[in-house]
Amino acid sequence: MENIVGSLSRLDTVPKRVQFLADNCPDRELFVFYEGEKRTSFTCVQVFRLAGRFADRLRHRYGFSRNDVILNTLPNSPERMITDLGITLAGCTCMNGQIIFADSSGLFLLATNSRCKGIIMKPADESSNWHVFNPYITGNVSDDIIQLSCDRIPDLTTVITVSRNSQRSLKPFLEDLQDSTDDIFIDPSVSPHDILYVFTTSGSTGYSKLVPRTQAEAIDIAVNTPFSKDVKSGASVFYCDRSLGWAGGYPFSTFCLGDKRVLQDEYSRRRLTTGEEIWDVICREQCNIASIRPMDVEGIVKYICSIGVTDYKLKALVSAGQPLTKAHVINELIISETVVVIYASTEASFLSGGIITDATFDDFYCGKPAPGVELKIIDDHGDECKPRQTGTILAKGGQLFKGYFNRLEDPDSNTVTCFTNDGWLNTDDVGFVDEEGNIYVIGRGTDTITYRKYVLYPGWLEAKILQHPDIADAVILSVLDRFPETFSGKPDKQRLRKLAEQRFGIK
Repeated sequence: MENIVGSLSRLDTVPKRVQFLADNCPDRELFVFYEGEKRTSFTCVQVFRLAGRFADRLRHRYGFSRNDVILNTLPNSPERMITDLGITLAGCTCMNGQIIFADSSGLFLLATNSRCKGIIMKPADESSNWHVFNPYITGNVSDDIIQLSCDRIPDLTTVITVSRNSQRSLKPFLEDLQDSTDDIFIDPSVSPHDILYVFTTSGSTGYSKLVPRTQAEAIDIAVNTPFSKDVKSGASVFYCDRSLGWAGGYPFSTFCLGDKRVLQDEYSRRRLTTGEEIWDVICREQCNIASIRPMDVEGIVKYICSIGVTDYKLKALVSAGQPLTKAHVINELIISETVVVIYASTEASFLSGGIITDATFDDFYCGKPAPGVELKIIDDHGDECKPRQTGTILAKGGQLFKGYFNRLEDPDSNTVTCFTNDGWLNTDDVGFVDEEGNIYVIGRGTDTITYRKYVLYPGWLEAKILQHPDIADAVILSVLDRFPETFSGKPDKQRLRKLAEQRFGIK
């Protein structure tokens, strides 16, 4: 595998690397998806052929052109992985599509700013999101293409439907690609400076924003992950259920270095994955590295305690995305030899990290700054804080992004406000450094509430609640109690239900 990685290092785009993997290790498993007990794997050559055929359809059947932005709303699934890569091979730009707000205002904003030409969705009978686009459908609706016309998003004209079921004359999407006579297409003009992917931020800083990453940046991120040595040696079997459309879940090292990625198939899932299901998959696949949310680690530990013991341990558990406490680490060390704590963001990628082998550390620890990264803490007046003085974290260097993606306004207004005059990124995170230069991240400094995997927006919710005639004022704030009590009057249930249907598309 080291010889393969050495050869890959000479290839400067993701399409070149994926094709190289297909040519030189065609039968190597690249992705493994689990849907309950069902295991579905894809080798390097299968991934390349399926994605290449979808790329051919994009350019030669559906009419997309070089650098067109295509928004992908599919959940983690083989279909999502193949369509994402197909967009890349076609020389188009893939953008993550997520509907955070019930009125879809966030999606419309992202689609407008990116001037996206197409969107990939499940068909209407498989998705609750079609209420967003139903008013804008024009002309005939074919099996896999729907034409749109919307004044709010004038560039968006095409919906590509992807289904796991037969659609009139079409077989299920992946089966249809497998059996098709479409050519395997790769745009030969793709360069290292082209945008590979437009990621959306999770929303913990407010409305999701668009963060572009080029082909060259993607390869740099893959090569410089904290566990890249395991990838280069061919020893990495990586379990990660983060969204494929988020920077923390995109398969950088899988596409760029050929490591094996294991994840849950969310296409048809109607409930949260249990700790038992996650641990069963990790043990079956002998995953040695995993990125698991603390809430899921808690579920795994509860399951292990219920059966008494486990004879398997991860080599490393990556902990990122929320402040780390001793309680988290105690759980994480039950299932892993080490905890790799990472402080990162969509805009800045890997900022700091450290390795924890026991619970003798201070809460919120995030290790030392990554190579090439500078971090400093400032107070409300812009002055640099003393050790252990809490303030706002600023970052410079490393894999810092150049600015938010916006094809209507350049530069994007958020880009102007997120950088200081001397080039530091304001992360909007709150933390401090100790006397040894370790960074500690306490949490967000913005008007959002993060609970488990959910991000709540008080301002947006308050405005919607105030639209109800029986509510005079509304304030939403976080409560530390695990089961907070609620204090309310008795608004009419039917009127509330009607409001929800009208405003949020809820039936």
